Amino acid sequence: MMCLAPANRRMFDPATFQRAFGAALAGHATPWLADPAIARALTVHRNTSIKAACDALAANYPVVRKLVGSEAFARCASDFVEVDAPAEPRLCLYGAGFGSFLAQYGPFADVHYLPDVAMLERLVTEVLFAADAPIFDGSDFAIDRPLLAHPASRVASFVSPAGAIWSAHQPDAEPDALGHIVWAPGAVIVTRPESGILVSPVDAPTAVFMGHCLAGATLGNAATAAAEAGGEVSSIFATLLTIGAFRVPESKEKIDG
Repeated sequence: MMCLAPANRRMFDPATFQRAFGAALAGHATPWLADPAIARALTVHRNTSIKAACDALAANYPVVRKLVGSEAFARCASDFVEVDAPAEPRLCLYGAGFGSFLAQYGPFADVHYLPDVAMLERLVTEVLFAADAPIFDGSDFAIDRPLLAHPASRVASFVSPAGAIWSAHQPDAEPDALGHIVWAPGAVIVTRPESGILVSPVDAPTAVFMGHCLAGATLGNAATAAAEAGGEVSSIFATLLTIGAFRVPESKEKIDG
């Protein structure tokens, strides 16, 4: 246990103590570091914290880790932690900026699809830990009301086939899945029907429709935007209902409850 000198006992005020302790762990100059014993203890704790953050990053980005290899990923993770250390104790959500970091990370510059895959893995993490809500089956909707996106729904468009790359590295993927990837831009919608993560490749009009719904647009406006993008609205709507992209409207939820 670390003991503070009497003059510093005011540091036991929780907020002050936590700020100072965090600054010391980050390597910023603090009065504590003048004590060699405390400096050594903080070094041990800092190394443990860095390893925990790197391990969390590996757990949150398993496909990126497979793509570059464990050793290269470990070096990259350590570099990321140095510039973007965890800001909250829930390490299951750590690494929100990892995709953007990879886009600027020199050693992986030739792996042009890697940031896209990382951004998709981030969406998977967000969906996994998103709030629960009853899934909408398409009954009782009105064209002039917002079509509520489920809290566990995300959509993204990529310049690479990130969705196909991600799917090819899942346990249930076909052995030759990587060889059948079409190297072209693609969009995906990530949902969580029946408590399982579903990454669905979609065309551009479907991504447009879902993007409008996530932004709070009415069904009519989302449909118009998708149609202008060349989509067939009834087919898009059916697809999104099937993958659990929407939540039950609050008014209906209250009536049913």
